[in-house]
Amino acid sequence: MSRQPVLHRKMRPAAAFVALGRTGLRAVHDRLDALQQRDEVEDVHELRVAVRHLRAVAWAFGPVLPNPVKSRWKQALHDVADAAGAVRDWDVFIAETLAPALAEQPEEEVLMALIETAQARRTRAHAEMMTRLSRYRQAPLPTLNRDLQHLAAHSSKGRLETFAPRRIRKARGKVRALADIARDGQTDHVHKLRIGNKRLRYAIEALSDVLPGRYRKRLRKKLVARQTELGAIIDGAVARRLMCECLSVEPTNSEPTD
Repeated sequence: MSRQPVLHRKMRPAAAFVALGRTGLRAVHDRLDALQQRDEVEDVHELRVAVRHLRAVAWAFGPVLPNPVKSRWKQALHDVADAAGAVRDWDVFIAETLAPALAEQPEEEVLMALIETAQARRTRAHAEMMTRLSRYRQAPLPTLNRDLQHLAAHSSKGRLETFAPRRIRKARGKVRALADIARDGQTDHVHKLRIGNKRLRYAIEALSDVLPGRYRKRLRKKLVARQTELGAIIDGAVARRLMCECLSVEPTNSEPTD
């Protein structure tokens, strides 16, 4: 895994984005290479985590990016995450719902049939994922690298010591607003809160070198705990949807996608 670049307070925001962007793209590229060589559950998960980190970086530095660059990064990274989403859903469903149930009832034929069906659908989803990711390697990835080269050649105003805390405050305000909305318990609202929570957490981790301790420690700790809670809710919604798919039943309230 690529080492996180060191940021300093007097650094220009655009220069920081270039450094973080290069590291993030290398991490994504490494995960794509791993997926080309083998089919491992953890590689799919690590690809999605690497993309989430990079999406948080792109959001954090949005104000200093030209609009075409900002739009291009947002779309490309969304597409990669989406490509791996179905496989990851099946992996979690099999490992955390079906496998424990079968361990409790090892002779249950219905459970064995469900696992067989889930694994078959996971295999199909994996083939579709690899087709989509191969296109990503051919077009968006080189383009994003060229964006970084162009940005590195141009100077920008401002310093991270003021820019970074301002962006974290912005993201924190959005998370608070999303939390208020999610109090109704609706799955799509909880899902949006989870996305906002992740974005804030990963932005803090990316900008940690230039942030006050209250963000790096106390706030991040709260975000990690909340992410676990929200993840359990969404994983439950996903499990219900996939169970319905295995049983060929139309779900009544499926969860939204990343």
